[in-house]
Amino acid sequence: MTRQKLENWLTNRGYVKDQFGHYHKTLNGKNYRFKMQDNSTRYERQVRIVDNNKWLRIKSGYYKNLSITSEDKLAGLK
Repeated sequence: MTRQKLENWLTNRGYVKDQFGHYHKTLNGKNYRFKMQDNSTRYERQVRIVDNNKWLRIKSGYYKNLSITSEDKLAGLK
């Protein structure tokens, strides 16, 4: 999969691109993002640790290992 295909899929699923090129979405009051890097992406959740907001990695994967399933889900993140 290419980075552009992943970005299109994220946009279609309601993620919004920020000024740094990452894609954000709030679900059930929790903030999630796909941090877009040159060869890979990281799926992260924002958590509060001692009065600071931090991004914690949930899953990550190289673009070449990602794919969209027939159920329109993202596969290949580990």
